[in-house]
Amino acid sequence: MAKETADRLIFIGVDGGGTKTACLVADGTGRILGAGLGGPINLNFVSEETARASMGQAVGSAWRAAGPPPQPPAVAGVSGPIALALSAEIITQETGAASVIGVGEGEAAWKAVSPWLTHDCGVAVDAGTGSLAFGFNREGERAGAGGAGTLLGDEGSGYWIGLEAMRAALRAEDGRGPPTRLKEALCTALSLRHIRELIHLIYQIGMKRHEVAALAPVVAHVAREGDATAARILAEAGRELALDAEAVVRRLKMEDEAFAVVPFGSVFAAGPLLVDPFREAVQQVAPGAQIVEAHYAPVVGSLMAAMEAGGIELKGAFLQHFSEELARHPLALGPKLRSSSQGD
Repeated sequence: MAKETADRLIFIGVDGGGTKTACLVADGTGRILGAGLGGPINLNFVSEETARASMGQAVGSAWRAAGPPPQPPAVAGVSGPIALALSAEIITQETGAASVIGVGEGEAAWKAVSPWLTHDCGVAVDAGTGSLAFGFNREGERAGAGGAGTLLGDEGSGYWIGLEAMRAALRAEDGRGPPTRLKEALCTALSLRHIRELIHLIYQIGMKRHEVAALAPVVAHVAREGDATAARILAEAGRELALDAEAVVRRLKMEDEAFAVVPFGSVFAAGPLLVDPFREAVQQVAPGAQIVEAHYAPVVGSLMAAMEAGGIELKGAFLQHFSEELARHPLALGPKLRSSSQGD
């Protein structure tokens, strides 16, 4: 496609979940024009009104930051637990997009990194507020695991870590569990005078899903300071997330293959105390699996899917320029993985 033509094409990528919704606007040359952020869109846990407001905020702010461009988007790609028809309605209202396509949650995560990989198959594990895994083999078969939500699943997610930390703190207070500095850390984070105020906070006031998940970095901080209980929670989270990956690997019969496993989501920013148990558990099932850092967030995958649908070839000089553009936008970047060999 000629540069003059690509310059005039506009694309949108959107990725949302239980805590936030991210949006990027770019032209057909790979130049990032605008970025926006909104709240949660998971209709299993928030109202349609909240999801509409979150999507509208993310897309609207990104579109305005982009100029807005003189012409509507050729294609918008959307990933997240929200109906495509609802997303299309909001995106069209905000931008006048000609076409809105759906991108699977795991698919968006994989697409955000696959052009830069040497592997031609693999598994993406996404762990933020919730958790899930998605993968495909060399025969093109696909499989997923997890993503069942807070009551039925999401083990290893930010929500799961936050909930486990609260339980451990209450057990320590009662003497049913070992002492842990999580008690003081959670009281500080939640402005509580006493850890048993958690009971009132959970059952009477109510903590939203993303508020519980926001405690995961607190657990990581306490664990890095040497607290055994916090460290145990992170290690268990890593092993639970590995179970999602392992389930996909087995369903796709990839145990003896060499492939990439790409962790996505804020939970993996916890570092070696979570990443190393995750890596060890995955490689016990699939020794040829290589854990690869996700340089870009799933919203980039949604944007790339929109570009492909609009006729943009994602290779060569385009990818080089696109990478340089993405590096300047924090919203586009994935979490930094640090293994124990890299230091904490």
